[in-house]
Amino acid sequence: MSEEMKNHGNHEVEFEREDLGSRGIFAFMIGLAVTGVVIYFIVVSMYRFLDNYERSRTTTASPLATSREVTTRYIPFAPGQGDYVEKKFKDNGAPLLESNERTQLGKFLMDQEDQLNSYGWVDEKAHVAHIPIDRAMELVVKQGLPVYPGSGPEAKNVAENKAPGNRTPAKQ
Repeated sequence: MSEEMKNHGNHEVEFEREDLGSRGIFAFMIGLAVTGVVIYFIVVSMYRFLDNYERSRTTTASPLATSREVTTRYIPFAPGQGDYVEKKFKDNGAPLLESNERTQLGKFLMDQEDQLNSYGWVDEKAHVAHIPIDRAMELVVKQGLPVYPGSGPEAKNVAENKAPGNRTPAKQ
């Protein structure tokens, strides 16, 4: 190939001898940062406005909770107020709000665990008690479960044979 074809007919092929100035790059980066900060403050203020607007328009689910407290899960009571509210609602038959879900759930689970692992009365007048679950399992293994006859002619024969005074000698 000839030199003329390589240069496309131009005998003087040159390249640009200047680089891009750093001033333009820094100006662009600063402008980008300023724009980002302005957009951040616009978005934050928009969300605050919308949140306040929603709180002002929201009705409360309970007369005990204000619209500000509806968005949180913890509703604090003043000292002594919790007992009054609890008594008033229990007398009325209405369900109570959970004031602190974690501690109430933890207390509930601990009460259940205590009942599973302790002795106590379920109904003292009827002489019904509860025992620890480990002890109950030992008794079931040791004594077995009670078996009640079903219905039908075989069950009637079994029931008659087990009745006191109706013992028949075992067949040999």
